[in-house]
Amino acid sequence: MSDAISSQTPIDPERPWITDQDGDPAKMSWLDTFLNPAGESPKLHFTRAWTMLFFAGIIAWPGFGLANFVAGAAGMDNSGLSAFHGYFIAVVVGVSSILSFVIHSRRLNHAGKTSLWAIIVLIPLVLGSLAFMGGVSGKAAAYQDLYEKRAEYLEDPAAWRETRLQERRDAQAEAQKAREEAEAAREAGEEPSGEGAQRQGQRGGPEGGFGGGPNPENPLPDKEAFIVRPNLMSFYGLIVLLSLPIMIWSLTWVARTPNYGKPNGKPKGYGEVSGPFS
Repeated sequence: MSDAISSQTPIDPERPWITDQDGDPAKMSWLDTFLNPAGESPKLHFTRAWTMLFFAGIIAWPGFGLANFVAGAAGMDNSGLSAFHGYFIAVVVGVSSILSFVIHSRRLNHAGKTSLWAIIVLIPLVLGSLAFMGGVSGKAAAYQDLYEKRAEYLEDPAAWRETRLQERRDAQAEAQKAREEAEAAREAGEEPSGEGAQRQGQRGGPEGGFGGGPNPENPLPDKEAFIVRPNLMSFYGLIVLLSLPIMIWSLTWVARTPNYGKPNGKPKGYGEVSGPFS
């Protein structure tokens, strides 16, 4: 009788839905869960850690973004806050991706599955990093080109303007010639050549100003704001986008994968914290 009564005693009186001994929240080590990929995590410990990472992203992006919007609407100069927000999101998303790999590895270890499946979680981080580095490389080259044009302009501003003006006139003359050739071809019943049609659609514009973008006649923009900041969105935006299907996979398969070979209530010594951070 006493055994029957004791078997009905809840593992956690505040959470009566917990029925597995290894899911006892009191036996969960947060340090092990996030920093020890070689360990094991039962279903409940995995979902608790997953939920924490999910809400960290919510707070970092929409939460902080709403506060930034309110500050700007109130008349506050939030340019610095906006720059910080971009870096804050990038850091949170990047760190969360690595921690997510750890908790997925632990959950798969506990379920008797190969932890190599957890590499799927790192795919968005790798692709986002590649997109970021590619964008930074392109913007760095553009900044160097702008720097050289700025130096050329400062040597002789009048000569630089005259050269740019002449380039614009030459481009306009070439476009006008292409239009005349295309018109003559149509009058003769011929189709204008592809090259002529392409030149016809071009509009001349000197580098650095007439065609838009930074102008060498103006002071150089801040290097960080020109090179790094515009590419932050390509980093964390791609990660978040690619992580959406992975979230579904995590909740429908990883979190629900049964504890193969380990009867409930008697997990291979697990449920008692035994990791290196215990």
